[in-house]
Amino acid sequence: MQSPFGGNQPIGVVYNTSMNRPDAALALAMLYGFQGKRDSRMGSVCVNGSGLGAAIFCDLVGRFYMMGPLRNANQVLPTGLAANGPLPQDPPMVMPAVQRKNDKGEPQYVRSIRRVTDTSLPEAVIRNGVIFNAHALMILSAPATYLAKSLDLQGVKDIYRERVKMLVVVDSGAPQDVPAMRKVLAEFPAPIVFCGKEVGDALPFPGASIDSDFAWAPAHPIVDAYHAYKSGSYDAPSYDMAAVLYAVHPDQGFFQLSDPGAINVDDSGRLKFTPGAGKVRALVVDPAQKQKVIQTYIEVASAKPVRPPQRPKRPDANAKAGAVAEVKEKQ
Repeated sequence: MQSPFGGNQPIGVVYNTSMNRPDAALALAMLYGFQGKRDSRMGSVCVNGSGLGAAIFCDLVGRFYMMGPLRNANQVLPTGLAANGPLPQDPPMVMPAVQRKNDKGEPQYVRSIRRVTDTSLPEAVIRNGVIFNAHALMILSAPATYLAKSLDLQGVKDIYRERVKMLVVVDSGAPQDVPAMRKVLAEFPAPIVFCGKEVGDALPFPGASIDSDFAWAPAHPIVDAYHAYKSGSYDAPSYDMAAVLYAVHPDQGFFQLSDPGAINVDDSGRLKFTPGAGKVRALVVDPAQKQKVIQTYIEVASAKPVRPPQRPKRPDANAKAGAVAEVKEKQ
């Protein structure tokens, strides 16, 4: 499959997030950093467990990293957000970037989402993030509600079986949607990898990097979110970042993998990986790779936006005809 930007298409990533922790914002920055390197591309983003502000934040981060003219809905899918009932409260972390104004009193960051109607049906966005890519990865760090709903859409299981290389389930310690998570674990037709809470806890993102490596932009939404979550300089657990790094580069030796096992979901929504019978593998931190992992986090998350390759222009028909006539005249 060809990319809309020309050339072969990198693997797409479908990111399910609540966007309520610094590692989620940094993971989003990593995904755009990997897109700039053409290691992967953003397939779609679906917000669950948070309100409209989180969807706006995901959208404006995407626009922040998007150089050149704004692309249409055939090239960039709208953010998925459930709107079939009262929305959850906006995460305090995202609101400073959403509300920030420039010197003219206008929004500091360009966005295409201003109201719920600017978002899209989450289960459809998840599915379309796979359909619009030759191959895809999925990262689930939000409640599994809409990933489970997507499995009931017509033909989706066959599409996921054919195109999804892996689903990485992230455990940050937050409770899951129990029936939905159990459905996903039972029915998802592609390999599943578990990124346990201990992985993100063991590989914290250094707070000192925020004010140094991101300083190339006078206003940066990731920096805004980091400082809004907690004042001062602090090291943040890297739950979603670890999942992104492994998903995009599973063969680079950043992590080890456990023997097969299963993810158990207790009645309170807590996740636990149990070795033994099952098809799930769990990420294991390799102490020898710790500094390499953290340095990769910094380099990719703090990377500057990269202008995408431009599609070659088609020759003008009149110019082509003129060139042919000129050749014939010389003959």
